[in-house]
Amino acid sequence: MPSNILTFKPKLAKGDNNSKPIFANIRLLASGYAELYYIFQNFMDHIIDFGESNILGQKYLPVRMKEYKGQKKIAFIYHGYFQGTVGNERLERVLESELFNIFAISGTYQPYSQDIRKSAEYEMKILEWVIKNTNPEEVYLIGHSQGGLVARYMIQFLGADKFIKKAIFLSTPHKGTNFAYASDINKIFLESLRKLFRKIPRIEGESARQMRPNSSFIRELNGANLPTGVDYTSIYTYIDPVIFPSSNARLPYREANNILLRKIGHMQTLYDFQAIELILKTLLLDFGKKDNFIHSSQLVEKRYIKTEKSEFNEFVSY
Repeated sequence: MPSNILTFKPKLAKGDNNSKPIFANIRLLASGYAELYYIFQNFMDHIIDFGESNILGQKYLPVRMKEYKGQKKIAFIYHGYFQGTVGNERLERVLESELFNIFAISGTYQPYSQDIRKSAEYEMKILEWVIKNTNPEEVYLIGHSQGGLVARYMIQFLGADKFIKKAIFLSTPHKGTNFAYASDINKIFLESLRKLFRKIPRIEGESARQMRPNSSFIRELNGANLPTGVDYTSIYTYIDPVIFPSSNARLPYREANNILLRKIGHMQTLYDFQAIELILKTLLLDFGKKDNFIHSSQLVEKRYIKTEKSEFNEFVSY
């Protein structure tokens, strides 16, 4: 348990539903149904991605770079375990709207289950190549789930901090997740698919083992400092069926901002409008003040949490 928690609750407007626990619980329950929709949506996205990469043979990077229109802000988005680039398409479109004018490009590391270090090394080469050929003024990294760990390794061990301004982690198991123990079942399933579709790379499952709590990889990440000069934000949900305990999605560093959404879900942070709004505020607004990117109507609670091993800020938002 935290040894010290300082809590600040802003004054709520009269009649604000946030002040009534029953409405908060109804919203929490409704978010669980929304998560089922997002899971289906993500599944359909990646069925399409599977078809493109294994049947049509399209290469994402050259196709995507043809759409570059000279934007001076570039966001790299890294997908999670058992995912691909198509699931990031909605976020790409939002970022690239005329209002925000950010060029978004998704990571394409494959096989997704390989050693996270290898994935990070591959993506680091892509990042350097894209920056060299675009010369942006600001660079951001956005990682969902396992993709957040890929981004962290790039920043903490491969020097990505020299290029980027902000890093956002969405539903990322910073301290690992017990769900990763299910990877052995996933491996058997995918090896069976591989007998039918020979283009599927052999699945070894290193990354899933690396995401287990207290793995050597998780200890390596959390034992290293976060480089200075980068704004770090982790966005996660109250109940995450893929990351448990859900508190393992906190980024346990004093330099980091942690935003807790009172929702149920793992895909919420990739699809949900409120999560995307928080992503945009984090990217586009100045961090001169720690909480100025959250409107007072959204900020339900601000916490400073200090334990024996870490200390960090946490914002709670409905």
